Amino acid sequence: MPIVDHSMDGKVALITGGSKGIGRAIALAFAENGADVAITARGLEALDATAGELRELGNRVLAVPADVGSTEAVEALYEQVVAELGGIDVLVNNAARGGGGAISKLNEQVFQRVMAVNLWGPIRLSQLCRTTMQDRGGGMIINIASNEGLRASPGLGIYPPSKAALINFTELIGKEWAKDGIRAVAIAPGLCRTELAAGLVEMVEKNDIAINPMRRIGEPEDIAALVLTLATQAGRFATSTTYVLDGGELSAGPLG
Repeated sequence: MPIVDHSMDGKVALITGGSKGIGRAIALAFAENGADVAITARGLEALDATAGELRELGNRVLAVPADVGSTEAVEALYEQVVAELGGIDVLVNNAARGGGGAISKLNEQVFQRVMAVNLWGPIRLSQLCRTTMQDRGGGMIINIASNEGLRASPGLGIYPPSKAALINFTELIGKEWAKDGIRAVAIAPGLCRTELAAGLVEMVEKNDIAINPMRRIGEPEDIAALVLTLATQAGRFATSTTYVLDGGELSAGPLG
């Protein structure tokens, strides 16, 4: 076996929020390295476009429109992926919802919606995938969190607490499910060029703000490269921890 083995031949991966940004970059990295890939997102047009890119790489591809904030949709998604692709070896919980605004203005409706997508969806999908991963001799769960889950910037509402909870959940299942051959890690990106963060990215670039010591915005491919390593034999000793990938942004302090 090579010292660094990024092969995903024979593996099936499911990526939520897989049509754009970080999710799309991860799906392409997996497919380029031999994985069969299932992606889900709410927007059908972008989902179909990314599925087309993946199919050009020659592997099996499944694109399923779904709202991961819905328990019913998550369970139906899981059943379809297992039925059509035979199981799931790698789960990437990437779908997310912002919860911007002052925390003093937070209401229950916003709280419930953000937590449903950012926390309950990943929890329920991980519970379901545990079964098929056990049957297949093990697996990997990667939760895309945020460095906002490690220190909260003002004005982002319930988003930072939702990511803090996701980080804690990841550590927990990494401990509890290690006996099943299942690894679990979280990745905490800094500001990246995604649709969710488009407004903040524009503000930082327009005002030439030194968001991190590297003085650049993260790209989806930056995150995908680490996800690929952790999902394969190259990352086989990693579990129950969080990897910060933010160009040193945490060392620079919060935005406000």
